Amino acid sequence: MDSLDWEGDSENGDSSELRPFSRPEQQLLEALKSINSNEWQLKKKGLWIVRCLASCHSEVLLTRLHDVSLAVATEVNNLRSKVARYAICTLGELFGAMRKAMDQDVEEISRVLLHKTGDGSEFIRDESDRALGVMVESVTPSRALTVLIAGGASHRNSMVRKCTAEHLLTVVELMGAEKVLSGGKESTDLTIQTVAKLAQDGNQDTRFYGRKMLNVLMSHEGFDRFLERSLRSHDLHYILTALKQKGAEDGPSELPAAKGRRRSRTSASQDNTPTNESIHFQSNEKEQCPATRRPSIRSTEAMEQVKELQKLLTAKDFQNRMQGVSLLLERCTNNPPFVSANIVRQIFDSFIPRLQDSNKKVNQFALESAATMIPILKDSLHQVLLSMVTVVSDNLNSKNMGIYAAAVAALDVLIASIDNVLLLQPFASRVQFVSGRAMHDITERLAVLVMTVYSRKPQAIERHVLPVFWYLLSNMTGSGVLPGGSGNVRAVVSKLAKSLQQQMGPSLQEYAASQSQHVNKTLQDLISMEL
Repeated sequence: MDSLDWEGDSENGDSSELRPFSRPEQQLLEALKSINSNEWQLKKKGLWIVRCLASCHSEVLLTRLHDVSLAVATEVNNLRSKVARYAICTLGELFGAMRKAMDQDVEEISRVLLHKTGDGSEFIRDESDRALGVMVESVTPSRALTVLIAGGASHRNSMVRKCTAEHLLTVVELMGAEKVLSGGKESTDLTIQTVAKLAQDGNQDTRFYGRKMLNVLMSHEGFDRFLERSLRSHDLHYILTALKQKGAEDGPSELPAAKGRRRSRTSASQDNTPTNESIHFQSNEKEQCPATRRPSIRSTEAMEQVKELQKLLTAKDFQNRMQGVSLLLERCTNNPPFVSANIVRQIFDSFIPRLQDSNKKVNQFALESAATMIPILKDSLHQVLLSMVTVVSDNLNSKNMGIYAAAVAALDVLIASIDNVLLLQPFASRVQFVSGRAMHDITERLAVLVMTVYSRKPQAIERHVLPVFWYLLSNMTGSGVLPGGSGNVRAVVSKLAKSLQQQMGPSLQEYAASQSQHVNKTLQDLISMEL
């Protein structure tokens, strides 16, 4: 049989529809071509072929698994919900069939799926959750642990954090405390900190999953030592000590952590037969009680300072907003640890909108201040890089030359100060969503990132830059014009092509083989073009 047997009306494509091909190698090329087309029916056809290959010809699919995985992952964000849902189902099939061979692309795929667990469509949320469930049971558990922590544990959407916590619990139970805590210091500390954070999340279910994970990790003989090493806050350490006594038996309806802390102080006197373990924890509590007041005072002062900044940065009067930016810059210069500790979901939630303020003076001053703050806060900005690059790049089409110059300076400072590997995805993702001068500026800087990143992380280039590059080549006309008002982009796309060619060599042509004839011809023209 061949792909002409595909039924275009199939919505979910259950396994009964998946049949073998007589020429699977040819169908693999057909799948990539169809997925990269502009017709949604062809995209679904390509996804169906991938599912057939995964089910019946996994050895053939393995030869181009990386390309296929990234192509399918891209369609998860398709604006047509049928294609997006079908792509999510296809990723689940890939994980189930290819298992640990998917390790190489699990970071990017999990990030996309986790984001979709917070989608407005219940169908999309459920399918994404189901695909993640297959993922954690198929790939190497340590890889699943790493990507879930990186992709969803600190997400702004509470539904994403809840889903992350649930799947993390599955991984932790699969691995056991010994393996989870057997990594290096950095990974172990991050795991402890993440689980502790989830155990205190605002969502009841997330807290429940977090505390269940703590209950599993408690069985490790060195757990106390890991806690003391990983958690800087005495207050947080105190809460976790109380959690260790209570375990996860409180369930999803557990009271807030602070209230639970008060209850734990009297629990010792109510227990007539304390174990050695509970005596040990009671002793720790007594030792820490005098010390808990000082951090709480400092915490209160810090909270008041954060509230003051938030109030000024979100004020209706532009002069107050200007004052807020000035105060943040002053705090950043004089007390970087304070700003670093409160960046995510607090200070920068109020500051980032000022980077595109309706008042031109505030807008420009915020951009100029950002350029000053970035080198100081560089080690703490990783969680806000995507939003920063997005908002700053939106200023690149400003007719105000002061704002434009400040935006360019801020982006260049980011590239000079932040690990370029972390910037690759934020910059690459902007190319398809900007136009005009912004498209030229972002693409030119993406070419620079290729030069600095490829030698260290070639897979990151293949994962984030190549899909964008194929998009540019597919949509660029023979005269070098890109639809959407970006003008002639031939020169800047040629810079990107030459950077990729210089770093990737012949492998760039190999990846291009799965693209259309138009893409291959345009690629050759750009590489031979003199700048």
